[in-house]
Amino acid sequence: MYRLLPFSLILLVLPTPAQSYSTEGCKGRRDPYGGNPSKPVGYTRTGQLSDHLVRIDPRSPGIRLELKYTTGDNVTGRPLYPANAQCWVRPTLAKALHAAADRLGRGGFGLIVYDCYRPWSAQVALWRACPRRGLVGDPTRGSHHNRGAAVDVGLFRRSDGKKLAMPTEFDDLSHRARHNYSGGSEQSREHRRWLLVTMRKVGLRPIGSEWWHYQLPGARRWTVLDLPLTTSQKRAP
Repeated sequence: MYRLLPFSLILLVLPTPAQSYSTEGCKGRRDPYGGNPSKPVGYTRTGQLSDHLVRIDPRSPGIRLELKYTTGDNVTGRPLYPANAQCWVRPTLAKALHAAADRLGRGGFGLIVYDCYRPWSAQVALWRACPRRGLVGDPTRGSHHNRGAAVDVGLFRRSDGKKLAMPTEFDDLSHRARHNYSGGSEQSREHRRWLLVTMRKVGLRPIGSEWWHYQLPGARRWTVLDLPLTTSQKRAP
């Protein structure tokens, strides 16, 4: 039976740094929409985020927010979110994240959250920079991040806050980010497996091309949102 407690016994050496993320999968790609994709079915800019989503409290035990798109360290080369952006998700996803953090805590680990809800306009910018299905969600269909139904996560050690190595950095746009990639260190692949097992245990689904991405089952039923990221709304329970 799966248990997280033995992880602390497996982690015998400090994680080694993962390689920098790659954009090699984007090379030679052109945006078929010319920078002006059609809006997906269910798209809305009406209302506010708290009508649909809840905010993860950044003080939640075992959850550390490092929203990467508040910085220029992404394929577009510029920040896509305001500097004070927070993590917004569907209430069901918020419960799953807290459950995952609780499970990981038994072995002394926690979740780093790199991305949560993503406005559709930010999706368009990512697609324009890397218009390749399978690496970036096609904005004409909408990403599950646009629905608040997906998160991008990694792992850290609670005792000292150190990030655990994965086979690649977050948002590596290459084959190395796939779950079946056999390169990188053995330890980094084991960390990837811990994350996969944990997130599946709390009811979330992976996608094969990104070790960091997990989503709610049936996510396509929710509305694609293009609402601005704010911080003055209700938090997840």
